[in-house]
Amino acid sequence: MRIKRIPVFIFLILASTGNHLPAAQTEIRIISTPPIALFGEPFTWKIIGLRPGERVILKAVSRDAAKVTWASDAVFEADASGTVEVDRRAPVSGSYSGADIFGLLWSMKPADAPSKKPIAYRENGTAGWTIDLTAVGSDGRTASARFRCVYQKPGKALVRLPLETEGLCGFLYYPAEGGPFPGLILLGGSEGGLSEARARAFASHGFAALTLAYFGYPNLPDELVDIPLEYFDRAVAWMRSRPEVKADRLGIFGGSKGAEAALLVASRNANIRAVAALTPAAHSWEGHTMRFFSPDYRPVASWSVGGKPLPYVPFKITAEEKAIYAKGELPSFVPFFREGLAEAGPAVVEKAAIPVEKIRGAILLVSCTDDQIWPSGASSEAIVARLKKAGFPYEVKHVSLENAGHSAVIPFLITANRGLLIDGDPSGGAPRADIHGGYKSWAETLAFLRRHLDR
Repeated sequence: MRIKRIPVFIFLILASTGNHLPAAQTEIRIISTPPIALFGEPFTWKIIGLRPGERVILKAVSRDAAKVTWASDAVFEADASGTVEVDRRAPVSGSYSGADIFGLLWSMKPADAPSKKPIAYRENGTAGWTIDLTAVGSDGRTASARFRCVYQKPGKALVRLPLETEGLCGFLYYPAEGGPFPGLILLGGSEGGLSEARARAFASHGFAALTLAYFGYPNLPDELVDIPLEYFDRAVAWMRSRPEVKADRLGIFGGSKGAEAALLVASRNANIRAVAALTPAAHSWEGHTMRFFSPDYRPVASWSVGGKPLPYVPFKITAEEKAIYAKGELPSFVPFFREGLAEAGPAVVEKAAIPVEKIRGAILLVSCTDDQIWPSGASSEAIVARLKKAGFPYEVKHVSLENAGHSAVIPFLITANRGLLIDGDPSGGAPRADIHGGYKSWAETLAFLRRHLDR
């Protein structure tokens, strides 16, 4: 048999390359699954097309609602298949350490902050937020992708129905197709106003969600003082009358001061079948008013029933502490609540205790161990103890978020700067703990509400 001779120039190439032909350079890509995530929905990022062991820089950039640019980065080493799975692979270096899909979010820092004071990432309540990802390989190859977090599922239409009857203010969101749906009333905290973004998120998960304002909104009180609990009763009745809502499957959801309200409302209204109280209080507390800093200030109630103030526990705060608070330099509000309980006396504390044992449905409590707004962990434990003592017959679940601050119950919060909640108020927590806590809080809340309302 005649053997065909290999040309000399091919032989030289084979010899110089270790007896194999050079592989063509592949294109690197960033794959986001999904590219658009619904609020609280799991996601993954992957870089493919790298050489085994190749190092790649992954940069994340986001522009917030205040037009501040935020950025983070991490250097990864590709695995044997030339892939980097961000959720499973720890970076070699960068703005965070350890395998963490949220790492590039919570480690973001402002690149062009308008001042030297710490600021918080300002989310867009309508559009959500966007992350632009760029990968740069060791040989200069690049790839880019865009990831978005949204409050409404793409392609799934929602109805937005304004509520402007009987002095009530809010918006009801529900899916445009199907129904009737389990109902949910959403109450915000001491910031006042509405939370339409969260209502849209719940509606995207199949609820008829009413975001209800109770102060700090046109035609409502300016301050959180003597808010009549009958106002919420009217909202419950309105929800039960709507054809889009399952009248016998109604829940209430509140965060912080809204959690205090949610527990109070449910304790006096048997139509509430499930309560989700995030960073709650176990008692009714003093109201919030701008006269707080006046020399002649006297404590006022947050809530009223039948035109009379509901019993409450007053804060314990000195004039010196008020001056520090006015400067935005207080590290924590927690001592005001602890000392308030200690000095109020047993009779006052018992009168102000929320009668949670009167609730006629399941209760979810989510607290944070480093909450610096108020002691949500101790409050949740007190609620659980009170329910246990009363032989409460419904499900009670307390989820404690370790090392997390007051704002940790919000999923996928971009938490680069800590110690902030609203306008400089202390929140507590750590970035990594907060963002993981927020994801867990949202997942637990959805599972709880579906378990008790979506039947």
